[in-house]
Amino acid sequence: MKNILIRNINVKRIWITCALLMLPILISHPGNAKALKKVTRKQNITLKKLTPALEQKISATTPAERPTSDLELIQPATRLSTARLPQGYTFDGTYYYYLSQLASFGSHQNDLRLTRVRYEGNGTYTESYMTLKQFGHGTNLDCVTRNGVTWLWTGSDASGSAGATTTISCFTFQAGKTLRKHTAISYRIPIKGKKGRYGTNCYPAVNPDGTQLAVRFTNNGGQQFQFYDLKDGTTIEPQTVKKTVRLKNTAGVFQGFDIFGTTVYTLEGTARKSEMKDLGKASAYDPIRIRSYNYTMKKSTVQTIKGAAALSHREPEGIQVDAGGKANIMIASHYKEKYTCSNVYGVK
Repeated sequence: MKNILIRNINVKRIWITCALLMLPILISHPGNAKALKKVTRKQNITLKKLTPALEQKISATTPAERPTSDLELIQPATRLSTARLPQGYTFDGTYYYYLSQLASFGSHQNDLRLTRVRYEGNGTYTESYMTLKQFGHGTNLDCVTRNGVTWLWTGSDASGSAGATTTISCFTFQAGKTLRKHTAISYRIPIKGKKGRYGTNCYPAVNPDGTQLAVRFTNNGGQQFQFYDLKDGTTIEPQTVKKTVRLKNTAGVFQGFDIFGTTVYTLEGTARKSEMKDLGKASAYDPIRIRSYNYTMKKSTVQTIKGAAALSHREPEGIQVDAGGKANIMIASHYKEKYTCSNVYGVK
């Protein structure tokens, strides 16, 4: 786990009544969730009226999993203070979870809200956030802790309406602060074997002990993963690629990746089938799947995930593999109830 104690960070209580409404979402990748003061109707989606009973339901603990489920609940519903859907998440193994949420409208196009959550037991938690201007979609988020400092990694320098990132950046969490476009520590990623060409739509992931970083980008109709040695939590040599792995694009909607040893894990899937049908997108429905590829053994696996059946929305939004090699995923919920919640599960 990426796990050294973080001290003296102020967080504020989550008990904020969220009055934001949310534009209905087609598929969160490439992302079009937003918080609005009024609702624009979209196709057949109907947002539910926020009654006291519904608010109590939203605030309640995420329902327990059935014995036949592939999932086990790790952290129940965390009600976020903005209605944007989360796009990626990570955790430092000691105190904090971090979630990136995309804004995709007006002057906030390609901006991220980065929320930090500390769980305190008994269904309570504290929450704070910062803003990342022009950091793109937030598809993947990861972290590593060195000498008591947690460094967060994500894509940066977004270009175009789709928010394709052109660099990766690392930075520390600073509650209430705004970072613009990229950070002091950022890297362009040369495409190995393509002199003078650089990756776009780049996102990083860090292995559990923080010694290796992989960057994923799309290239020639597939996914390319370039592996680097990671020093002090912040330093890679972009020209010194230790390993290159090329995979076909995921069959479903890509929702994040992580690395463990010599294995690449990818996550895919859409919102639940009934919601895709309401949107008139039934044919675009994808189940939640985790794919793994061990590049030493050249072995692939695919697991279709059953579980989280009681969640509304139920869209996978990030994968993390812990120090024991166990996959954990975040699933977003409660969008139709005018809130956004994240729910974290371990995969059996």
